[in-house]
Amino acid sequence: MIKKIFFVFLLYSVTTFAQNDYVRIDNNVYQFLERMEALHIINDYNSFEIPKPRKEITHYLKEIIQNESKLDKIDQQILEDLKTEFEFDLYGTSKNSQSYIDSSYNIFSQKAKYFYSYIKPEKFNLFVNLLGEGEIIAQNNFENKNNLSTMLGVIGGEIRGSFLDEFGFSIRGTNGDVFGDKEVAKLRPDIQYNFKFNEKQSQSFFDQTEGYMTADFKYLKLKLGRDRMMIGYGPIKSIIDDNSPEFDYIGMNIDFHFFHFSYFHGKLLGDTYFQSDSINGGIDVVGEKYIGYHRISVDFSKKFTFGAGEMIIYGDRPIDFSYLNPFAFYKSVEHANQDRDNSFLFFDAVDRSILGLKIYSTLLIDDLDFGKLGTGWYGNQTLFDIGIFSSNLYEIIPMDFGVEFTKIDPYVHTHRTGNSNFTNFGYNLGSILKPNSEMLNLSINYRFTYRLTFAGNYSYILHGANPVKPDGTIINIGGDEALGHRTFDALGARILNGDLEYSRIFTGLLSYEPYKQYFVSLKLVYYNESLQNSVNNNQLQTYFTVSVKL
Repeated sequence: MIKKIFFVFLLYSVTTFAQNDYVRIDNNVYQFLERMEALHIINDYNSFEIPKPRKEITHYLKEIIQNESKLDKIDQQILEDLKTEFEFDLYGTSKNSQSYIDSSYNIFSQKAKYFYSYIKPEKFNLFVNLLGEGEIIAQNNFENKNNLSTMLGVIGGEIRGSFLDEFGFSIRGTNGDVFGDKEVAKLRPDIQYNFKFNEKQSQSFFDQTEGYMTADFKYLKLKLGRDRMMIGYGPIKSIIDDNSPEFDYIGMNIDFHFFHFSYFHGKLLGDTYFQSDSINGGIDVVGEKYIGYHRISVDFSKKFTFGAGEMIIYGDRPIDFSYLNPFAFYKSVEHANQDRDNSFLFFDAVDRSILGLKIYSTLLIDDLDFGKLGTGWYGNQTLFDIGIFSSNLYEIIPMDFGVEFTKIDPYVHTHRTGNSNFTNFGYNLGSILKPNSEMLNLSINYRFTYRLTFAGNYSYILHGANPVKPDGTIINIGGDEALGHRTFDALGARILNGDLEYSRIFTGLLSYEPYKQYFVSLKLVYYNESLQNSVNNNQLQTYFTVSVKL
């Protein structure tokens, strides 16, 4: 008993060692925490918004360590892996890590690896990693019997650290090259919209960078920089997904037990066009565009959370200081600004009353006139999704599964001006779902071992596409986020009107980590689609990836 009390005391006496950077969204700790939340191992976990600060994740890991006996064998091993990865944050030690400059450095060790590390608790800490990735992408088109493939290589580095216990920073940069078919390489979204890669037809080089500074004052967190964020419940995020390019933003979070407030204001890329010039040959012009977001959520109990928030998209002018205010009501501010912008209101809720089961839902209102409900008026624009995440078979089989239904009305995410629609560089800030769509999504996650996992996903999508006349004229029924309602478009727009398209998408991802920070994955994506104008898409995409972090 005394030993147990001493262990708990030791665990909580080292909270000042936790770093102030954020854990990237592709880290498997998020899937682990989601399962722990459903199993009631941890409380007050906000899975609606990621990434999370390392300090926050460390807090939840400490809760899990205290309840380690409730975990199955595989999750206990996953927890041991996470203890190694977050060792300094948890305990203030580095016994299970190694640096390249150490004489005993072993690239095949199961310890956490750094190219260089410097630790001076409460003063300054620095961690440096080298990054490498190789990938083979193949596309088998069964319609035209065309098989293409390509290879790519990526190298880069990552530096993160903290100082004076409250401030943190991170910078990550990578360079890559494609060896093969450029169009196949564009199956990766980060290459599809990469500027350098698409600048010239002969160009095969691409690069990417992230970086930010943070300040953590316990209940108040500030952030300035650029990284990937995802907002929404479930595997396909209803608010912001990873479909569009990353963007720069300033952010703030207030967390006080049952009360949570989050805010950011970001810079997007608007409409682009080429402006010719007889002297310098012309330039590419990119429209100014910005996004504002804030959300408040309350944990009414350990089992039920309710949230409400707003977003605003505006452009064609410099930063609007009225939207920099985190505590202003965006819709009213938009009216005061002469109704030029695109505002959204959303509500979300999650219930964890049943052990092992999480039920969630989100309602986004783009625009709504209660007097015209049920009339098919184009201005009533809502997005609704509802889903479940289940670990109910936890004691029988190491598998989680989920079911989710999403409905997006016509004209959701659109706007009468292009630089106010819900896109970044022409890509939907949400998921791949277009307005005027419905989707049923099924997902499973199976853990063969703590280092070998399988994730499967099936999406059945119906979409009402805007019909196109033989002369190229578009009949707008609200099926494209890039085309808002025009004065001569019909006032009626009912769900799934237009050219009905069917998409069946199967995804399977097998992931393996043979040694710490060495990753091998095989991803298969099969598309079976019946699109407008009698176009069929029947193809298999294969991604084989090897990556290392040294």
